[in-house]
Amino acid sequence: MNLTSWLTGPRRPVMLMLCYSALFHVGLMGMADVVLNFYFVSLGYEVQTIGLLQSLPRLGGLLTGVPVGLLANRIGTYRVVLYATLGYSLTYAMLVLLPALPTLMLSYFLIGFMYGAQQIALMPLMMALAEKDFRTRFFAYHNVVSLASMAVGSMVAGRLPAIIVGLFAGIAPAAFTASATTPFAYGITLLIAAVLTALSVLPFLLIRVTADHPAVSLEKLKKVRIPWGFLLRLNFPLLLFGFTGGLTFPFYNLFFRTQFNLPDATVGTILSAGWLGMGLLPLLNPWLEARYGRAVGLGIVMAIAAAGFMVLGLAGALLLAVVAYLVAASFRNVFQNLFQPLMMDYLPVELHNMTTSIGIVLWNIGWMFATATGGTLQKVIGYGAMMQMVAVGVLLTGISVVVIFRQRELDSRQNRVNV
Repeated sequence: MNLTSWLTGPRRPVMLMLCYSALFHVGLMGMADVVLNFYFVSLGYEVQTIGLLQSLPRLGGLLTGVPVGLLANRIGTYRVVLYATLGYSLTYAMLVLLPALPTLMLSYFLIGFMYGAQQIALMPLMMALAEKDFRTRFFAYHNVVSLASMAVGSMVAGRLPAIIVGLFAGIAPAAFTASATTPFAYGITLLIAAVLTALSVLPFLLIRVTADHPAVSLEKLKKVRIPWGFLLRLNFPLLLFGFTGGLTFPFYNLFFRTQFNLPDATVGTILSAGWLGMGLLPLLNPWLEARYGRAVGLGIVMAIAAAGFMVLGLAGALLLAVVAYLVAASFRNVFQNLFQPLMMDYLPVELHNMTTSIGIVLWNIGWMFATATGGTLQKVIGYGAMMQMVAVGVLLTGISVVVIFRQRELDSRQNRVNV
């Protein structure tokens, strides 16, 4: 399709969703993630308290996953994404305006709630905005835009506190602008992130809700019998996926620093290259789907990622470890962009919100268990053995997808051919 179709035609909602995600990830996932822990330290909180705060979003997502799925069925995915995005902005502003520990804990719990709500509703909404044959490509584009925006936000956030100090020097009290590590400098940065997050709703509001993704009427909901056990089985791979994520993302920086005694700047460069790989590799998803199908394609990329993690755990040379990390992290990130369309294409629209909410709950359980035990595992078996454990988990994730979905995908294709 030409440019006109993206501006005024059937691809316009897709373009607007990508614009929304770009602003959202610059402000919230990029800028805020970089400075939050620094902000807590500047307030005088200890590492143990910061660890408690970091666990609260997972708890919020875990406890609210299923209720939010029911809410999305009632008011529609569009409204849930809109309200959750605005809620994100308000909760981050609360962190700055009400920095006492109880309100920080409440704010961080609400952040987990808003994240869960947005993720539960976003995937079904994206499915509805794109025509069936374009969905895999849409998810790949969304992944690229999101991760590239996070990289931009991270780069800006690392420099913004110093810029703020320079701008407010002589205007704000001297204690506020004494350095770029004051609560004032970090707080203003967080408020800017909150404003950008709120502004992301502007392109989102231009998306027109059609009959393809309305709220499900109460009468229809009463007739829908939710097959809880069946949806749990379909989402089981997300439990393993969350576990492997919880053992890797919070520990990548410590892994490279501990194993190879690298300075922070070098570790940051390595991790940035990983984000780039995670953003670009899912562009191969349409080819994978066409060549192998989604289920087998996921099995293949998870096997490659598992091999990368195994090498990463065994690598004694830095160059080999960096290459293994890039392969492992990039191929593992293909998962969500293929798994969600695979699962939701198989289910009726009435179950999309519930299956996404169950997936979020299982992912949170896996991630929370991994992060809760990761510190102990590091001391008992070391980071190398942890990465080998992750390799086994990633391989089992791919195998579970093939076992659960391969025959269903073949049957679905055969039914479409017969029709």
